This record gives sequence, structure tokens and C-alpha cells, in this order.
Amino acid sequence: MRLLDLLRKSTEQLEAAGIEDPLAEAELLVFYSANMERLDAYVNNPEVTGSAYAKARRYLKRRLKGEPVQYIVGHIEFFGLAITVGRGVLIPRPETEMLVEEAIKTADRWRKNWSLAARRSPLSVLDLCTGSGCIALALAKEFPDAEVIGTDLSQDALAFAEKNAKLNAIRNAQFLHGPLFDPVKGKRFDLIVANPPYIKRDEIALLQREIRDWEPFGALNGGEDGMDFYREILPAARTYLNPQGAIFLELGYDQADAVQAMAKAHCFRDVTVIKDYAGIKRILKGYLR
Repeated sequence: MRLLDLLRKSTEQLEAAGIEDPLAEAELLVFYSANMERLDAYVNNPEVTGSAYAKARRYLKRRLKGEPVQYIVGHIEFFGLAITVGRGVLIPRPETEMLVEEAIKTADRWRKNWSLAARRSPLSVLDLCTGSGCIALALAKEFPDAEVIGTDLSQDALAFAEKNAKLNAIRNAQFLHGPLFDPVKGKRFDLIVANPPYIKRDEIALLQREIRDWEPFGALNGGEDGMDFYREILPAARTYLNPQGAIFLELGYDQADAVQAMAKAHCFRDVTVIKDYAGIKRILKGYLR
């Protein structure tokens, strides 16, 4: 069968199954199976036989059962990095890249000032609930002289984080097992970043099946009101931040006002919230008083 015929049939099956963007997902699965770039596939339209055809059909069946396409191909791009994902780790979302962008802006501003005065060096970063390590690794790559630590309660997630550090040849990030701040007791950081679980427990069952049935419950569950992790992180953060250090948190769609008030109540100043591409208040940033 010609590649583009396989693509057409795969697209039709995904569309019939209610997949939101059937052509884009069919392209990803079919071209990945055939080990071809998109442009080459459309220009050359080769025959697909043997193992490549069998692989494409196998991947399509998995997707039709609801498995996320990122788990099927095994990776996703995040901030220019190749991030390996699979069962046991949350799939990075585009809006999380905004958290990285905001943290970089702040760190860049600091570094310009530090170059003019005696100041501790290097930059130190703590990534709570690190998961695949995508945030920690993006910051570690951007600031290769920084000391970056990611913590997570999930050993499965940390295995992905370690693998992703090796895959991207990043050597200035380390990943520690344990809840939130426990693995770094006694240390202080310039930046604390986190994309914690923030979905309300009862709403997880209402999520699309790709999330509900496949991504790890522990990486989604923010408790009864989705705020459990913010209640733990914000009071403790001042103990782990250097003077005038900064915190960056990803937020759920309806949590900005409550988390902003919480941050102000726990010794943070200039607390602001940045909207994501959909206009949702998504990223909180604040500075230690």
C-alpha cells in the first residue's frame, strides 16, 4: 500500500472514532512507523510493506483504544528538547513552556545584575513535582552553569527524568526521590518552579479518556478542590528560597485568585499571573519579600 493511501485510511478511522485532529495524529503515527519526514512522505509517497505497515496498523489500534499518541511514539518536543514519555509520567503541555519562559526572563534579568556585583554563583533552581523532568531540563539547558534539582514522589517519573537528561546530554540537573521539599532539606534556591497536580479529584473522571485512563492519577490529583499542593508549597517555599528569590507555579483554570492570595499571605511580593494562549490565568510568579 502506498504511504498516502495508508495515511488516508488511518485518518478516516481516527475521525470515525472522534479523535479531535485525525489528520495530524495519523501523520504522526504513519510517518513515524515508516521512519519518514513529513515532506519526504508527501513528495515520494513510497510503498509501505512488511514491518513498517504492521507497525502503523499496531499503532493505530492502540490510538483507537484511547492511548495518547505521545505514549505510542514515545516522545514529545518540549522547549526544543526531546522528552521521552510513557505510562507512569505526565505528558508535557505547551502551556508549561510559558512557565519556563517566565523563569528564564527573571533569571536573565538577575544574571545581568550579578555580573556587575559580587553575587553567589551559579544560579540554583528547584523543580517540584518534576515528572518527566521537562521543566528542570529546559532550565538546565538554558543555564548550563546552573545547579538544577528536580524532586518527585514517583520513581517511575524519575526514571523518565533521568533518561531525558541523558538523551539531551544535560549534566547539570539531578533528580531526587521524595515529596516536594523533603529531598532538599537545608538547601536554598534562587528559583522554585512547579507544575503540581491541580485537577479536582472528582473532576478527573470527567476528563478526556486519553488523560483519565492513561496518565498517572497521582500527577493529576490536586485533592478535593485542586489546591492541596499549593497549600503545601507556598508556606514552605520561603524556607527554601534565597532572599528575593522567585517562585513560578502553573495553575488550574479557576485557581488564580485563590493561589495569588495565598502567595501574598506567605511572604511573596509582586505576585502576578500570566494568561496562557487560551486566555486562562495559567502561570503565577512572585518574589520573596
